[in-house]
Amino acid sequence: MVKELSYGVISHVVDTWEMAKRTPAFEEKAGYLILEKLFDLEPRTKPVFGFERNADVSACPRLQIGVLIHSKRLVRMLDTALDLIGPDTEMLTEVLEKLGRRHVQYGVKAGYLPFMGQAIFHALEQILGNDVWRDEVKEAWEIVYEEFSKDIMKAILSGERMDELHDGTTSVRIAL
Repeated sequence: MVKELSYGVISHVVDTWEMAKRTPAFEEKAGYLILEKLFDLEPRTKPVFGFERNADVSACPRLQIGVLIHSKRLVRMLDTALDLIGPDTEMLTEVLEKLGRRHVQYGVKAGYLPFMGQAIFHALEQILGNDVWRDEVKEAWEIVYEEFSKDIMKAILSGERMDELHDGTTSVRIAL
């Protein structure tokens, strides 16, 4: 469950997110920066988005359309989670756990989450610039992302274990 976050942390994150959203074509720009960095950091994430692992998504116009679609979805998903930040953490926790369960079906692994965090921070730094993306802002984002990741990861790990049980890679022995 997402823990209560301090006013300062919430303020830094919400304020900088709203500032970033004022960037022209924000969803496309932020999403593209996130995916570009994510694919660079962890190429195994490409199939989650429907791309071949060795595909150069920046070189092919057809693939760029796919990146654009996924970029917008990714940013909207993050926007929804950030809209729920605040005193009612139960609803946010439910949304994040549901997100994690749904993403197991797409092939998301718990180990991908740290790379996604790095990619989000990279995009925000590029969009906001060093004048805004200061240490205290980055630290606030790291705290929030860590809290979001805990609930998403819990659901992903639970889903991964269920997949193992269903595909026979993990045996369950019941003693009678």
